Amino acid sequence: MSSIDIDRLSIRVPGMERELGRRLGRQVAERLAPSLALAPGEASLERLHVEVAARPGESPDALADRIAARVALLIGAASTLEAGR
Repeated sequence: MSSIDIDRLSIRVPGMERELGRRLGRQVAERLAPSLALAPGEASLERLHVEVAARPGESPDALADRIAARVALLIGAASTLEAGR
């Protein structure tokens, strides 16, 4: 069984209060975990930078969903490339 280790998850949201930012980070991590278990291979990424703009009136839950989906997509693509070698 493979494992996935994420040393640090940083989310910077200009204008968001610190506690709300922490909550958003926890929500992203919770949503990200199940999708990473499905990755097809191993990958090592030193750093991954993703920019996701909040939509007007978007809830933190919806924003967390979109961030987690974007990160999972990029990690999945990296592990697919590594599995194909």
